[in-house]
Amino acid sequence: MRFNTITTRRSRLEVLALSVVIVTGCATSGVSDLRFANRDPVWRVDDRRAIAKPSNRGFPRILYFFDRFAFRRMTRLMELPLPSHAANVNSLDEVPDSTWFTNRIGVRDLTAAQVRRGPNTDAGPDRSRPWLIQGSKIGGVTVGFRITDARGEKYLLKFDRKHLPETETGANVVIQRLLWAAGFNVPEDTVVTVSRDQLILADRATVADTFGNERPMLPGDLDEALSRVEAGPDGTFRALASKLLPGVPIGGIAPEGVRKDDANDIIPHEERRELRGQYVIFSWLEHTDIKSDNMLDMWSADPADPSIHYVVHYLIDFGNGLGTLGVAENRDNDGYAYAFDFEYALYSLFSVGLWRRPWEGIESPGLVGVGRFEAEHFDPARWRPQFPWTPFHRRDRYDGFWGAKIVARFTAELIRAAVSAGEYSDPRAVDYLCRTLARRRDKIVAYWFGLVTPLDRFEVDGDALCFTDLALHYGLSQTPQPSYRISAYDYDGQRMAGQITARPDPSGRICAPAHPVGKKRDSYTIVKIVPRRDGASARPVEAHLARNPAGRLRVIGLHRW
Repeated sequence: MRFNTITTRRSRLEVLALSVVIVTGCATSGVSDLRFANRDPVWRVDDRRAIAKPSNRGFPRILYFFDRFAFRRMTRLMELPLPSHAANVNSLDEVPDSTWFTNRIGVRDLTAAQVRRGPNTDAGPDRSRPWLIQGSKIGGVTVGFRITDARGEKYLLKFDRKHLPETETGANVVIQRLLWAAGFNVPEDTVVTVSRDQLILADRATVADTFGNERPMLPGDLDEALSRVEAGPDGTFRALASKLLPGVPIGGIAPEGVRKDDANDIIPHEERRELRGQYVIFSWLEHTDIKSDNMLDMWSADPADPSIHYVVHYLIDFGNGLGTLGVAENRDNDGYAYAFDFEYALYSLFSVGLWRRPWEGIESPGLVGVGRFEAEHFDPARWRPQFPWTPFHRRDRYDGFWGAKIVARFTAELIRAAVSAGEYSDPRAVDYLCRTLARRRDKIVAYWFGLVTPLDRFEVDGDALCFTDLALHYGLSQTPQPSYRISAYDYDGQRMAGQITARPDPSGRICAPAHPVGKKRDSYTIVKIVPRRDGASARPVEAHLARNPAGRLRVIGLHRW
């Protein structure tokens, strides 16, 4: 049984116990045993309750990688976890707004201008006076500084690696804009051009080594760092200015479990759809650098009441996406294998070198700013990040469908708007990235929509149920005359009257003729829809309806078989 509320772990056990009673009394061969509470679907989670500042979660790099590649992989094999549906979806199988995710393009149209601007509230650091360098950034392999501009705003300033102009800075901004449009929390990132004269050292500027040990920063440290950065013909440097996130940083996001000192964090991370469904979105963007320290929790003040603080969850650092990691670290298997991939190692061992690796023959396009990013060999089912990530292992076809629906809504115009924010100097790079993102999008949509019956966007118009067949809407189905067999059942699972056959309009929209409604429990009605394409029936989809207090029918839940 699934209710349209977000529940705690204890209440989920109570729901399970109750479902046994309902299954016994309502089992029927016509429809499922699911019944939904007669209320509007939950579209916002109450996870902004005031909490004390949580402890700062460290990132023990060596221990983390040992756990991801060895210990946790072995324990997972012994656990044999059963497949489980995402635990934080509403009755329409969608993700409500929360401190993790905000529905944007998935539920409403965005303009090209909105995508081009993304979350940014300004044009980057103020240039009316030089930028004060407070110190070098800690961690990572690229050159970067912590700066303060004339307004007192703080930024991380990160540069492209030598001999890879525009690549990391461009990829970071493009992915940041697309992830924001998809619904995730990201920093405000802007591509800037800066001269040496624009950078001056603050009185207490420090430089940090790989382990975070700091000492006073000298002008020679600045010049040495800039010598490792790609400079333009006029001696200026292209960089990424990333505004510091509001609040107090408290460390990365764990791949499993919950943050125990955050009372709002009650859903295990591996059971959150927005984390499981990221697999699809990250595969589209070739964002393979997935690990806890590329995500950041911030203890933040509520904008409406600064006395209230809670944790907001961000994605950060996207410069290795769009194939950048493949060229920056000579990883020809980026997106195809883990950094240490035992499965592929065994393939090579037992095939005596005869096995052809799926990444063989792939080359970067040779355009300024573009990494090893292509679509011809891209396989949405076999994509892999650089490091194992538990939410990805826990994903199911419903998580994939959710992510693919978001990717599908990015039109060519919106993709170009995001790519244009990367400020690439070569128009051919812009065209190539737009084409490649569109081709990868189409592969993703075709694959994940093929694993479910992609009926969506349900609503009641009068007493008629309307919905959209996304396979037709996005041109995936070539069936000339698809039909939809529609049957109505009451709350007890008893079929009412005869079967209705409906057909779509050219956009894939279907509005079924008026069907019978139930006579119990606010006219509770289960509408079962079975599409037929090429003479074969697809998996059914159930829409559960009931009357609201004003007496109007509404959709209160969906179930995909």
